[in-house]
Amino acid sequence: MHNLKTRASAKDLAEWAGGKRVTLATVITDIVGATALTGTLGEEAMTAVRRTHFARSRALIARFRGREIKTMGDSFMVVFRSVDAALDYVMALSADTGHSDVRIRAGIHIGSVQVEGADVFGGTVNYAARVIGAAQGAEIWLSDRAKTDIDGLGAARHRNIRWEAHEDAELKGFNGKHRLWSVRS
Repeated sequence: MHNLKTRASAKDLAEWAGGKRVTLATVITDIVGATALTGTLGEEAMTAVRRTHFARSRALIARFRGREIKTMGDSFMVVFRSVDAALDYVMALSADTGHSDVRIRAGIHIGSVQVEGADVFGGTVNYAARVIGAAQGAEIWLSDRAKTDIDGLGAARHRNIRWEAHEDAELKGFNGKHRLWSVRS
C-alpha cells in the first residue's frame, strides 16, 4: 500500500481514544478493482474518483464519530469507539461510496490497540487487515468478536442484517482456525 497519509493528530487521537492503550473497533476499507478501474478511466479521472470517494468516507467518519488514522493508496484505516458505529459507517459507505463506479470491501475487528502518535498498532489492527483480506469482492466482513458485540448490543437497526458465517478461516500470522462473518446482500 502506498501514498500513506495520516489524518489524526497525535494529541487529538490519544485524547479522543481516552488513553494510549484502549479498546477500539478498527475498520479497513478498500476500493474493489481499483487497478482495473484506473486502467479504464485513466490516472487523472481515477484521481478525481478517489477524491470524491475520500470526501464521502470522511463525511461518514465524522457522522459516526470515528477517527481516520490513515489512507493507504485507495484504502482507509479508521477507528471507532464502538463496533456498532464502525458497522454503521461501513454500511453507509458501501451504500453510497461517493461515486457510482466505486465499490468497497471492508473488514472490522474490535480489541485493544496501542495509540502511538497519530497511529494505532497491535494485534487488533493486524487482525482487521486479515479480516478484509478474506473478502473477495464488494463485501463487509467482521471478526467473530465484532459480530458477537453487534449481537450483544441488539440494536434495532442491525436486526435485519443477514449474516453468513465463514468457519475455519486461516489468517496469516494467527494460529488456528477463525470464524468470520460477512453481511449477505
